[in-house]
Amino acid sequence: MPAPRASSKLWLATLIIAAVILYGSFYPFEFRVPASGIGPIATFLASIGQRPGRGDFIANILLYLPFGFFFVLSHGSDRQAACLPVVVLGGALLSLSVELTQYYDAGRVTAFSDFYTNTLGTLLGGLAALPIGASFRLPYIGEVTARPIPTLLIIAWLGYRMYPYVPTIDLHKYWNALKPIVLTPSLTSYDLFHQATIWLALYALIEAAAARRRSGFLAPMFAILVLCGKILIVNTVLRLAEPVGAATAFVVWLALLWLPVRLQTGIVGLVVCGYVTALRLEPFTFLPFARSFDWVPFDGLMHGSLQADALAFLEKFFLYGSMVYLLGIALRQRVLATLLVTLLLFATSWAETYLPGRSAEVTDALMALLIAALFAMLPTERDASALATGTPGLSAHERELRDWQREQARALGVKIDV
Repeated sequence: MPAPRASSKLWLATLIIAAVILYGSFYPFEFRVPASGIGPIATFLASIGQRPGRGDFIANILLYLPFGFFFVLSHGSDRQAACLPVVVLGGALLSLSVELTQYYDAGRVTAFSDFYTNTLGTLLGGLAALPIGASFRLPYIGEVTARPIPTLLIIAWLGYRMYPYVPTIDLHKYWNALKPIVLTPSLTSYDLFHQATIWLALYALIEAAAARRRSGFLAPMFAILVLCGKILIVNTVLRLAEPVGAATAFVVWLALLWLPVRLQTGIVGLVVCGYVTALRLEPFTFLPFARSFDWVPFDGLMHGSLQADALAFLEKFFLYGSMVYLLGIALRQRVLATLLVTLLLFATSWAETYLPGRSAEVTDALMALLIAALFAMLPTERDASALATGTPGLSAHERELRDWQREQARALGVKIDV
């Protein structure tokens, strides 16, 4: 059985994700009975032949993926694979009820394509959760799955950066992807700062996920694979700032490895905070008067395209989550780090009321709180051990220490309880 504390937190996370799905699906909650409609079931069935666009397809999968992830993770490892069909059925029923109810919600569309893409997202989320509750002996896999927070942050960045995820074997496309570097190379200080900051955060997360002794090899390999992947994926190009930024960040990161872990992560976290502040306040051309501040959560995301909203959410999840996680390690107090990040985002959002063309709202500060809450509900290395073995959780270091103590005790002929 899973550790009660870890399991209860994961069930709560599942309920929070379901609440977010319902909020996003029914906002702005303008329900009415269509005067000349054919009914929710008939509308749902009539849409079976309609194909979703690429953006809607991916966005609907991403919406339900966390639901399946946390739902499966809340079960013990001995039941996770068995409960996967139940989880998928639960996601399908949730999506079906949402689609039928949206018939009565003004501005919403009842579509069969949303139903099966949401169900697929639940399935993929459940499959992604299985390795965390399992006990792997493959190189790197066990350590990475035991530290889900940095792993999820890296995956969120990949989801944002590698869109639309479709590779091609067109050699002409490869050349087009490299044209900005070969024919028109350009590198500004801001672009270099942007790319170096992102890669520096990624290297720190890789170190947190795979341990320091292995990150020296995994970090550059990850960068090479990502940069080569961008060449292979359709509708993507590679700019000079990306490889130069990755290389610059790697040199800086190697220098930071000589520092204590808390100081190292603190420096990276502060650099990310500086980048986010600059990103939110550029071009630093302030108006003499303030516009209104929007207190409705996620109001801006609800009025854009699903594709743009999904990518923006993944980018913010990576940036804000990295700030909370890295500063939490540096301060040894994630609650304090969350408060600092939330205050920073709220202050910059309020400052955006003086910037033209910006939507100043409470969403970003609220996102930091929600991300921190999800982090608190994810299993730690101790909890992952408990979920996988059904025994009280021990970290990898604690298990190594326990085994060493037992070996020494047997060698000395002493019976000890460890």
